Formats: sequence, C-alpha cells, structure tokens
Amino acid sequence: GSSCGFGFVSSHNPPGLDTMVRAPGHMERFQAVAAFTVLAFSAARGVHAQQVASGPIRGRISIPQKFQQDLPLGGGLAATKVVVDGGLLATLPTADGYFIVNNVPVGPHLLQVIHPRLVFDSVRIDAQEVKNGSVKMSAYLADFEHGKGAKLKYPLGLAPSGAFVYLEKREEFNILSVFKSPMALISLFSFGAMFLLPKLQPMIEEEKKRQQEANDQQEAVTATSNK
Repeated sequence: GSSCGFGFVSSHNPPGLDTMVRAPGHMERFQAVAAFTVLAFSAARGVHAQQVASGPIRGRISIPQKFQQDLPLGGGLAATKVVVDGGLLATLPTADGYFIVNNVPVGPHLLQVIHPRLVFDSVRIDAQEVKNGSVKMSAYLADFEHGKGAKLKYPLGLAPSGAFVYLEKREEFNILSVFKSPMALISLFSFGAMFLLPKLQPMIEEEKKRQQEANDQQEAVTATSNK
C-alpha cells in the first residue's frame, strides 16, 4: 500500500481520505486559520465591549401600608426583583428597598419591578454617555405605544400602582339591592297584601254597612214624600 510516513494509510483508503492523510500540512494550516479567526473575533468583541460605556441604574422601592396589610409575612420587599430588558440584567433590593443595576450600556432600556402580588409601572431608562466618559440616566414612564411617558425623578422612587386580583371579591350584601329585583318587589307586594287584607276587611264591611244605612234612609225619605 502507499504510505507517507503514516502506518495506518493503505491502498484501500478512498482517494479523498488518502489525499487528506498524505497532506497533513493542509489540515494544520486550516486549523491555524480557524484558531486565528476565533481569536480575532474574540479580540474584536473585547474592543467593542471596551468602547461601549455603561453605568448603574439606582433607585428605591417602597410599599405603602395600604398594600403591606394585604401581603403575607415576608411577601413585601423580600419578594421583589428588579429586571432590565426582560431579565438580561437583574438585581434584588436591600431590606430598605434600595437597588443598583450595574453595567447598563448606553441606549434605551426597559426596567420592571417584579412582584407576585403587586403591580409596578414599567420604566423606560435612557442611558446617555456624557463628555467625561460617565453615563447619565434619564427615566420615564414606559409608554408602549409612544415610547416615553411622563419623566420621572432620578434616582428612581418606585411604588406599586395596584395589586393582582386572583379571586373575584365577593360582593357585600346590600339591603337596597333587594328593591332592585322585580321578583323581590312582587314577593314584597304579595306579602303586604296578605298582611293588610285581613285588617282592611272590617273597614270595608263597616263602609258597606254605612252605605246601606244611607240608602235605607234615602228610600224611607222618598217613600214618605210620595205619600
């Protein structure tokens, strides 16, 4: 069989494989080029990352008492998480509610406060590089139709705007609602009639008796006049 310094090469090797094995220099050059490409791409990414300025987003979360009273023990700030751009960056607030999201690059970002029971308004953050190389953060209420809503103070001061309702609250009984039901009104009228009719019967009989007496007297006067 043919060989080129490799004991495993035989005449039964396919032509393509035989050519590859006979020319190890080609494979080595391919591997070297591939390795150089990967290193160059990594270096380029590193340079690009160094050129993009970044800074921290700072703020504080507070939960008013009217929301605290409906939360379970440990369900306040301890259950809160701050995420940027859907979770690409995230952090947890301290026991006092302060938070910092580091390494936020220049550009627009969406900041959200996640809580299992409370609703927080989303915030749009515009990170802008200033002359001295630092990054200035501007905050707005997120408006998903127009992009920006009302401008917010910075550092951020965030509080819940509402709470999730997982179960429909039972409507409290109101006696006035009874009178809004036609069936209830009919029932009340029937009950009132049954209660009042026995008391009205003597009055009706008395009125009939008076009318009868008046009629008798009128007939007697008429008969006397005719005589």
